[in-house]
Amino acid sequence: DARRREVYWAAYADGVRVAGPAVDRPADLADRVGGLGVTALTGARAYAEVLGLPATGPESPDPVTLALAAADRVRSGAAADPLTPLYLRSPDAVEPGRPKAVTPA
Repeated sequence: DARRREVYWAAYADGVRVAGPAVDRPADLADRVGGLGVTALTGARAYAEVLGLPATGPESPDPVTLALAAADRVRSGAAADPLTPLYLRSPDAVEPGRPKAVTPA
């Protein structure tokens, strides 16, 4: 759930991302999932009906599973990937325009 009546999403095939990540309204995403070959969704069960997909797996990742997935890499001393923010929607803030003209009272 990305709030603002939107969802964050990405599509995967055999554990490899094939589309996204992106943010869209569920109805707009529903129009796209067929062309992406998506057959099920993980998490965001509230949108399963809108997307027309069965929900599988947990609602959110299990922290223990995430730690185990990274454990071998951490133990081996492998270099960490750089942490880079991923902005999926345009900012709400905008640069201010010219000051409004004020007429004398």
